[in-house]
Amino acid sequence: MNKFLITLAALAAFSLASVASADGHVKVSGAFQQVIGMGDDVDGGITEKFTRFGFAADTTTDNGWTVGGSFAMEVGNLAAGTGLSAYGPTGNSMYIKMDMATITIGNATNAITNSVPRISAMVPGGGTDNGFQFLFDGGNLGSKGVSFSEAYYAMSNSSVTITSASINGFTIAGTYAPDMGYNSADGIGRADQGDHSASHGESLHVGASYSADIEGLSYTIGAGIATGNSTNPAQSTVDGTTSGNNELAIITAAIKANMGNITMGASMYDNGDSWGNKVDAIKSSDSGYTLAMEYAMGSITLGAGYAHQELVRGTEQQSVATTLTAAAAGNTREDTVMYFGINYNMGGGVNTYAQLSNIDHSDGDSATVETDPQVLIAGISLGF
Repeated sequence: MNKFLITLAALAAFSLASVASADGHVKVSGAFQQVIGMGDDVDGGITEKFTRFGFAADTTTDNGWTVGGSFAMEVGNLAAGTGLSAYGPTGNSMYIKMDMATITIGNATNAITNSVPRISAMVPGGGTDNGFQFLFDGGNLGSKGVSFSEAYYAMSNSSVTITSASINGFTIAGTYAPDMGYNSADGIGRADQGDHSASHGESLHVGASYSADIEGLSYTIGAGIATGNSTNPAQSTVDGTTSGNNELAIITAAIKANMGNITMGASMYDNGDSWGNKVDAIKSSDSGYTLAMEYAMGSITLGAGYAHQELVRGTEQQSVATTLTAAAAGNTREDTVMYFGINYNMGGGVNTYAQLSNIDHSDGDSATVETDPQVLIAGISLGF
């Protein structure tokens, strides 16, 4: 705790010094959030997620460019003793904004995350994207990273991203990462580059979006693909070699439309056999989709959503899995969530919300008796 307080004091002193010396702008921001959970087949309790603080600064160079940087961290991970989170909003990056493009370098989210509308975040209570219901139900079987999203979604990888300026509603972005195993949760050393973890290696993410308004209907369409080197060779156990793992292959797309008080969206993702092996007798797969709708009336927002994800462990995945069920390789592990939410904006940055989720899990084995909980969460947040 003392180390944490010392760190906070040092960061505050740094920000104040920057205000006095920088010819630009410095901003401190963050959020407090508390969540209560209860329901059938869950223990329930009180917890928090995304409680965080951050610093951002920007200035204008002599040639007119805007150069800035930001740092943000969640306190929940620190309290758990696990260090910084590997996912946004935790991050540490700088950017250069020019007329035609913005270049971002550091631990930041990738081009796909930034380009594709996040339908899973719709519905008060954060949909499935915030994952509040999964703080009380730990039974998901079809996840690979963030539940109901493409691989590496929202991860703050050490990378370089170039994002074009919007031209007639079109925006294109690309992210290059030397190794997907490095992110905001890691230190600054890069001595073991290429052999760091079970994540994929050198990769490229490309995302594009288009926004338009047609007679009262506004919409955004986004899509992305990612390709990259295979996972750490040390993870290969099937063929006895060090080069048999599959390369990264992701595709995802979404559409979000608004007309008056109603907002609707649909999204899909497919990670293919990115975590499989070239000689797998049984091929792996990982995919999912989400449908959501919201209705806003003043300070109150109502919403409903349906999300499904499924994962097939190939021969390779099953051999290295640390969380085994009775199901064998090739079985389709599925999670389905139907959820309803309500949010009340109290003003002043304060929001209260409640969400009810009906969750169904299956490991693809008819002999397995799964627990399919119903989770009710309620929370309050303050952003500043």
